[in-house]
Amino acid sequence: MSGVQVGLRDLHYAILTQDDANGVSYDAPVKVAGFINAKITPTTNSETLYADDGPAEVATALGEITVELQVKDLPLDVQAALLGHTVSNGMLVKNADDQAPYVAIGFRSLKSNGKYRYVWLFKGKFTTPEAEFQTKEDKPTFQTPTISGSFLKREYDGAWQVIGDEDMPGFSQSSTWFDSVVNVTADTTPPTVMVSPADGATAVDVTSNIVWTFDEPIQESTVTPANFFVLDSTGAEVAGTLSLSADKTTVTFDPTSDLAATTSYTAIATKNVKDLAGNSLAQNSVTNFTTA
Repeated sequence: MSGVQVGLRDLHYAILTQDDANGVSYDAPVKVAGFINAKITPTTNSETLYADDGPAEVATALGEITVELQVKDLPLDVQAALLGHTVSNGMLVKNADDQAPYVAIGFRSLKSNGKYRYVWLFKGKFTTPEAEFQTKEDKPTFQTPTISGSFLKREYDGAWQVIGDEDMPGFSQSSTWFDSVVNVTADTTPPTVMVSPADGATAVDVTSNIVWTFDEPIQESTVTPANFFVLDSTGAEVAGTLSLSADKTTVTFDPTSDLAATTSYTAIATKNVKDLAGNSLAQNSVTNFTTA
């Protein structure tokens, strides 16, 4: 079960130090304690082309991404870092010429299944927050600040956000998410597979299942009888059922009945099988074996 978001914690920021055609880099992330609320509002600009008295094409483009963060407190050193101010002798000094730096922000959100959703927004600037002060009354009133910023895509690669779910097959960065700003490179590597029984195996037990084990999760939609099947020595397809493991790395073919004794079989996984990034097997996987 994927779960729904029920919590929010571990706000971090990191100063962006480079974003150009040559690369992107950040300072080490810094944690801000007491995260209460986050609101991320992307805007999309669209234009419609009309032709022959009707809409013919729609073009869309990402606009400004507005971010609002509510925290228990904004310590002076955090304000200085996010807004370009200085701290001198324990005091925050604001100057009219101060320029807020570009920063990345990251956090995580607990889901109802006990797993976390992890987030980084890559590039944005914050503005000076409103300040409101209220005298103490008989019933205490919490005065928590909200800081707002505008985010945009990076120049280097056009990326503006990355999200990882702890319960998503293939995601393994939960323990290091806040060590540095996560930079994702495109996955263009095709999956590889190992098969049991192995190619050329003999004296295979007639009760055996055929198992394809991949080096990474694959798309569930590609686990079909058209992509995974077993042929007997006459070329006829063996009847059976397919199943995919919970981590989406192992496909099992369970024959409806025992395989025939002393018979040659061929197990095939086609190159239409794809990993989660959409990369296909480099070629059909063909495995020949003989039963006992």
